[in-house]
Amino acid sequence: MFVAAPTRDRESIETFETLVLGFLPKADSATLLELARILAPCPDTPISVLDYLSRHSPDVRAIVLRHAARLPPALGTKQLATPEGRLALASQPDIDAAAIPRLLALRESAVEDALAANPAFAPDTASFADLLRRARCRPALASLLLTRADLPTSALASLYLTADPERRKVIRDRVAQALAHRRATVAFTLTEQDLADLLATCLKGDDRRLEHLLTTLFGFPASTEWRLLEIGRHRILALALKALGVTRRDAIRIFLTLHPALSYPLSTIRELIRELRDVPAPVALVVVESILDVRVFSGEVLA
Repeated sequence: MFVAAPTRDRESIETFETLVLGFLPKADSATLLELARILAPCPDTPISVLDYLSRHSPDVRAIVLRHAARLPPALGTKQLATPEGRLALASQPDIDAAAIPRLLALRESAVEDALAANPAFAPDTASFADLLRRARCRPALASLLLTRADLPTSALASLYLTADPERRKVIRDRVAQALAHRRATVAFTLTEQDLADLLATCLKGDDRRLEHLLTTLFGFPASTEWRLLEIGRHRILALALKALGVTRRDAIRIFLTLHPALSYPLSTIRELIRELRDVPAPVALVVVESILDVRVFSGEVLA
C-alpha cells in the first residue's frame, strides 16, 4: 500500500518507517527478500528500512544494491571497497553526487563507462568535466558519452574526434548556431614567414616543432597537448589549418609531407580534405579549442 500510494507526505513516511522497523525483526528470510524487491525501487522508502534489509543477508543486500533509488550511507561506503560494489554505485539511478569523485578517483574503465551511461550523472558538474577530459584520451568512453542526449554543445565539441560523420555534422551545426549570436568573429592572417615555417617543419617530418608553431600561432598555453600524429587525432590538424586560414593547396602539402599516415591510403587524405571543405573557419576554431580544452577565443561562445 505504501509503494502504490499516489503521494506520500512526511507524516505517512515516518509512520510507515515506525511500523516496518517494528515488524522486520520478526520476519523470516523469504519475507525480507520479498520486501526488498518491493521497497528498494521506491524513492520514498526510508533509508533506515533499506539499511536493515541490506544487513540481513547477501541476497537481500544484492537486491537493495541493484534496485534501490537511494543507498544507505553505510552500504555505500562498503560498496566503494570492491570493484563490483563501485560498478553498482556508478549505475545507481539516483546516484549520490558525493560518491562520484570517490568513484572516479580509482580510474577504473568499467566504472567510468557506467557513469557515462548513467543519465542521473549531470553534465553541469565538475566531476562530469573530469570524465570528459578522460574521454578525450579514451575513445570507448567518448563513444558512450556521445550517445547521451543531454550533452551541452561544449561537451559535444570536445568529443568531435570520436564522433561518426553524422554526429560531427550535428556538432558543427550546433557550434555554428552558437556562433551566430556572437557579435564578432576571430580571423587569423598568417604571414609568408609563418606559412614558410609550417611547410618547412612538415617537410622535415617534425611533428613536435609543428605543434609548437601551432600553439604559438593560436596563442595557446605552452602546455597544450596536440598529439597530432596519434591515431584518431589526425583530423585536428585539418581543423587547425582551416581555423588559421591556410589554403587548401598548402594544407594538402602539409598532409603529404608531415607523415605518411596522413596521406596513405588515399581515403585518409580525402577525409582530411573533406574536413577542410566542410568546416567553416570560426567553427573549426571552437572545435579545436574544445578538443584541446583551452578557451582563448571561444570561451564565451559555448558557456
